[in-house]
Amino acid sequence: MAKHTRTIPLKTRASTKKSLIAGRKGKTQNPAHKSAANMGARRLERKAAEPSRAHKARATVSQDQTVRAERQVGKLENRAPALPTPIGKAPSRPLEVFNLSKLDPAIRKSPIRLKDWLDLHLPWLVGPHIASFEPSNGQRGTIMTVRGSNFAPTRTDNLVTIGGTNAPVLAASNNELKVLVTKDVDTGPVEIKVGTHTATGVGNFEITGYPGGSDEDGPPVFAMGAGAGDAGDVNPIGTIRVLVVVCQAADKVPANLANVRTALNDRWTNVQTFYNQASYTRTNVQFDIVNTAAALDGNFADFVDLAGAQNVISGQKNRMAAIAAQHAQDEGFDLNNYQMLCVVIFTNGAFIRAWGGVDTQNFSYDDGKPASDPTHIHIDITLAQKINLLWINENANWGRFAHEFGHNIVSAPTETGDGSATLGEDVYGSDLVDPGAATAQEFELMGDHDSHPIFTGYHLEKLGYYQGVNIKELQWDRNPHSEEVDLIAHGLAEDNNANRFHLLKIKISNALTYFVEVRQRPGTTTQIFDDSIPVGAAPNQGGVIVTRVIADEMHNNQQTRFITLMHDDRVQIANDIIDDPARALRITVLNDSVQARPLVCRVRVEWSQTIADDPNGSFDLNVEPWDSNWQSPDIWVDRDPFGAFDNGTDSQGRPLGNGDKPWVNHINQFTARVHVSGAMGASNVKVTFYAITPPGVGDNGNWAPISVKTIANIPQSGAIDTFCNWVPVVGKHTCLKVYASQQFGEISGGNNGAQENVFEFQAAGSSPADPLFIKTAVRNPLDEPRAVQLSMRGLPLGWAAQIPHAWVWLEGKAEKEIDVMVWPVADVNVYKFGKNREGRFPGTAPFRVAGFIERGYDVAMDISGTVPGSRFYAIGGTFYRVNVRRKATIRMEVEGKERKDSVTVHGAVAPARGGQRILVDVLLPDGKTHRSTETKTKANGAFDAKISLLDEDQKLQPGTYRVQSFIFNADELADAESNVLHMTR
Repeated sequence: MAKHTRTIPLKTRASTKKSLIAGRKGKTQNPAHKSAANMGARRLERKAAEPSRAHKARATVSQDQTVRAERQVGKLENRAPALPTPIGKAPSRPLEVFNLSKLDPAIRKSPIRLKDWLDLHLPWLVGPHIASFEPSNGQRGTIMTVRGSNFAPTRTDNLVTIGGTNAPVLAASNNELKVLVTKDVDTGPVEIKVGTHTATGVGNFEITGYPGGSDEDGPPVFAMGAGAGDAGDVNPIGTIRVLVVVCQAADKVPANLANVRTALNDRWTNVQTFYNQASYTRTNVQFDIVNTAAALDGNFADFVDLAGAQNVISGQKNRMAAIAAQHAQDEGFDLNNYQMLCVVIFTNGAFIRAWGGVDTQNFSYDDGKPASDPTHIHIDITLAQKINLLWINENANWGRFAHEFGHNIVSAPTETGDGSATLGEDVYGSDLVDPGAATAQEFELMGDHDSHPIFTGYHLEKLGYYQGVNIKELQWDRNPHSEEVDLIAHGLAEDNNANRFHLLKIKISNALTYFVEVRQRPGTTTQIFDDSIPVGAAPNQGGVIVTRVIADEMHNNQQTRFITLMHDDRVQIANDIIDDPARALRITVLNDSVQARPLVCRVRVEWSQTIADDPNGSFDLNVEPWDSNWQSPDIWVDRDPFGAFDNGTDSQGRPLGNGDKPWVNHINQFTARVHVSGAMGASNVKVTFYAITPPGVGDNGNWAPISVKTIANIPQSGAIDTFCNWVPVVGKHTCLKVYASQQFGEISGGNNGAQENVFEFQAAGSSPADPLFIKTAVRNPLDEPRAVQLSMRGLPLGWAAQIPHAWVWLEGKAEKEIDVMVWPVADVNVYKFGKNREGRFPGTAPFRVAGFIERGYDVAMDISGTVPGSRFYAIGGTFYRVNVRRKATIRMEVEGKERKDSVTVHGAVAPARGGQRILVDVLLPDGKTHRSTETKTKANGAFDAKISLLDEDQKLQPGTYRVQSFIFNADELADAESNVLHMTR
């Protein structure tokens, strides 16, 4: 392609076309000299055409320009724009006039290459055209899709304005643009300018207000990375700081805010005392109450439904939290110094339910008013770590405050599985067909909270509130056993007598455990808990309780509770017997008055398994559940060459993460490890492998089975690996799931499955990288319509992300795909990856999107007579490991003189980097058999590989062989495909 050195004004399309056809006299440059000088000149001209960076800052926001994390983590030096956008003027570029007769013959003769040439240059010559844009309305933060023709393929060459305000282009092709509606955009026409040509869409894009209806999806949420944050939820051990903000509606203002604050101080002081006593000072609750009230931008009925659900309206919780967070910051409070934010809705004494159990790292709200309106509200706060939330009214019982606080503490660092989500399940009778099945609710804070019981043994152990020496653990088996144990109640001081224990734990298997403990009312002591537990005729205001805990998959509409009493609803006294006939397990209270206070009781535990050849409930299969990154250590991928992994292995020999990055259109081994615990092993275990695309938040059961494998035998307390072949589809990242079918006599089938939601993504680029749009499915696991709340977390400094909705309304078992956008905001050279260890920003963004579903209750509790608090239930999420990589190319050739049964490939990558993983693949003439090998590049970027061409029968197939090389999962260069070569044997 020849390019003229001088430029002419492009007055009309007709005159331009004529000049192109006729050509012009003048000197032309050698094509070999065109790229560096002219492209550099173009960049300089574009830069010169832009106003100063300071002017840009006045017109744009963090969503499209700068890293705003400095307000939380310190000022960033040499900041790079998040999404560089020309302001006020189209990108300047020398007007190009081409003589078609002097085009490179290779371009003129190739329809494909000619089309590429036209796609690149037509936008500048004839201008863009807008056919449509969608949506036609939306909140600020929406990503708009503009369709048409002759758009510049380089996104920064398209100047897009909405209502006259610049809107950054996130992704571009010849016929489609992705555009971000920033916080400064107002209702108005959509225009696109390329060079001197401008196109205008039909109709205006209309800015809408905050959605809050019962069936509306939530507003977009944009986040700038401010640090990876902490793993898991709030660790119960140590100091937990809570920031309390009173919120008042325009028509419901406290007559005396000081009185409201005093009452809240009393309630939180009781919460502080409760956790101090329950944990033996291990949990230190500290709280601050903001001096002034946050003004909600609406009336009380806009936020709370007193007539129906007696609750905060679903779509308004995030709005209230954002207003509370902004108010706290305006009052000088740093949210990064707190683990919880308590939003107190002033109801003037009216009852509403409370909410807890959800977290966020971002607060965002836009009221939809014009940006010029002085009353316009736009809130965009990103924290350095996630903060847990609870919503409650000012006069709720202090037990309800303690309960909702409890929903936000777990045993860090994981969020699910053993030792985690310890306060994740309520034990109410509400919403059960048989409410009487929830027998433990009067002995458990996560049950009848207004009657102030302490936690039951399961939670006390998982929270770490007892020393290990105060928990006696017995493992049930088939051998006869009898033992007497002295147990002491949870008093005001932890016991130090080596001959007695606070808790007796009888473990049947990983899925079933019994907890035996002594509970006692406070009497005349200062004890603040257990003041109303049912004691019946107990002589010392207390006695023994036995709870059964099933470590099962807890669905939101299940008809049981995972903590239940093994006896009637009162403490057990002398001569009471609790047994499990299936296991010949018997617990007898021998003495209920060994000591009066703190109460000590003596129990006998005995079992003698006599069931012949029918081991009912004597074993349990399990696959280790996912962790806080939604990945299971018992599921991994192994690609060819098999047995070697991209990541290291753990202490059990399982590869970390996903094992290998899957190789599309090739056989990968989808591997699972199945464990057995209990008194015996298991045989003929059927294992089903599932896949679903795309990965998503929630599980609505829409999984496609891949294969079923049978494990002949798993020994007692052992584990066996099994796998199936999996061939993933190009360009689609998939969730994998494994389930071991429940067997007769197995204790629980709820822990027989696990899934893997982790996939590697690459943001390839230089200055800066283009955003990644990752398809993600949001799924409703329930049968009725629900709003799935979405929360972003873990986005590190130097990265940005956007989800299109803070919540998504779905019908029962329905799903909806959304685009999650993630990108590094700066030049690739300032990130740590590969050999570039001096970068300021992390080269990998371990970014998570978590899902929560609201759950409310209707049945009042027996003792307190109040309706239980509502809460959010975690339903899973997705984990995106997005890596910075340099854009790269790869070329190869086949050695001329070859043996017929093998081929030697020579190639090189650009830019030249050593140690980069290269996969070389040969497709045999049968069209289905692959021969592949892996190699690494040399320091100069070159690579060599030799591959056998023999098939599985060690025969050379006659016909054409297809050879191609790939940069694949390398540590510096982005994935790329080489040219394809064909050869005949």
